[in-house]
Amino acid sequence: MIQRSGNEDLREVENKAEELVALTFEVCEKRLASALKAPTMPQIALSAAAMSVQQSVETFLAVTHIPDQPGAEK
Repeated sequence: MIQRSGNEDLREVENKAEELVALTFEVCEKRLASALKAPTMPQIALSAAAMSVQQSVETFLAVTHIPDQPGAEK
C-alpha cells in the first residue's frame, strides 16, 4: 500500500466531493429539464436534496481544516 500524507488524502477527498456535488446537480438538472410542466413534488425534493448534499460536503471539508487541538497547525 502506498503511504500518502494527510494533505494528499484531503485533496483526494475534496476532488471526490466536488465530483459528487457536480453529479448530484447534473441528475437534478436532467430531471427538471425533462419535465413538461411545473416541477413535481419529488423533483422539488430532489433539488432540495442536491443542495443539502452540497452544504454537507462543504461543512465536512471545512471541519477537516480545523486543527485537532487549540494552537495546533495542520
